[in-house]
Amino acid sequence: MIASAERMAGWLDVAAAPLWSAAVATIRIHPICMHHCTCHAISLNGRWVCSSDGSLTIFHSRQSAEHFLELAHIDHYEDGDPAEISASFPLKTQCVSFRPQKGLEACRMHCAEQYRLDS
Repeated sequence: MIASAERMAGWLDVAAAPLWSAAVATIRIHPICMHHCTCHAISLNGRWVCSSDGSLTIFHSRQSAEHFLELAHIDHYEDGDPAEISASFPLKTQCVSFRPQKGLEACRMHCAEQYRLDS
């Protein structure tokens, strides 16, 4: 799956997914290799989930991605194919991590500034 402006889904699309049947909404958690980190991204019907500014939402851990889906009341999702981030096609990212008793917040690991998503 190649990241492009036409292939993005917003957080509100994810929030609306429980209203659709499983046949209409396919949600996957993909491991993403980013230099020294293995992070995760979520796709909805083959579109990468991004924030409102178009930044690809990267979760520092699978637990963080699962917590995000729990907040959206999504209890059915699949494992997605691994993807890689490289520098040949710039893509703005926003990394989020889960902290006990604090919930989801901006990740402090800074695994990537701008990279490319190839799969």
